[in-house]
Amino acid sequence: MDLNLKDRVAVVTGGGSGIGEGIAKALAAEGCTLCILDRDASTAQKVASSLAATGIIARPAAVDVGDPTAVEQVFAEAISNLGRIDILVNAAGVLSTGLVADLPVTEWQRIAQINLAGVIHCVKAAIPGMRQQGFGRIINIASVSAMRGGGSVGNTLYGATKAGVVALTMGLARELGPYGITANALAPAVVDTPMTRSALTEDARRRILERIPVGRLAQLSDIADIAAFLASERAGFITGATIPVDGGILTT
Repeated sequence: MDLNLKDRVAVVTGGGSGIGEGIAKALAAEGCTLCILDRDASTAQKVASSLAATGIIARPAAVDVGDPTAVEQVFAEAISNLGRIDILVNAAGVLSTGLVADLPVTEWQRIAQINLAGVIHCVKAAIPGMRQQGFGRIINIASVSAMRGGGSVGNTLYGATKAGVVALTMGLARELGPYGITANALAPAVVDTPMTRSALTEDARRRILERIPVGRLAQLSDIADIAAFLASERAGFITGATIPVDGGILTT
């Protein structure tokens, strides 16, 4: 299926690794121009360089999405350099493990600042241009932890931030639909990325796999292919949805 994404301009946060990198590469394969944002400048540069080597226009930038001033600046630079932003993918995120009773308030502040406030900062920076052009696609990465109040890897606080992303996505769909902008979220189960590999013991991995009906962890392509579809005009009547990409774990 031709998604007609050629020459669309996409900004991907957390694009230097994991889910963000996978989505950036999927959008590039469809002909998008990319702005790769990541807290780690070297990983953003590495992904952008690999895409540029295939003939794709890809610009890297380092930014902490939890810093609203830095976000405004980097988005302004992206628009100046690339002309506009058609697609925003909010994939930047951090994990947190531990019981609520055992974690300091500063841990909640840390993950909420990235996982939830960071999404809000990026959305606010992208909305004006999208409204002006009458087109936009916002794709947020939530988690099945949002529906379960946490999970084997993410726990309660992480799940709370991702539940906030789900609610934000629904509200954005209502507010932005009249301007030709859709907002959707993907809710993966455990995805096989370096971040989750470092967080999972062999026993935890085994227990997770026992709960997934399809019998495997999600691969980056499972997430990225759906994100590319949601970024296209073919998905223009889908908005406010949170799509589980979980191998059936929510059925168990």
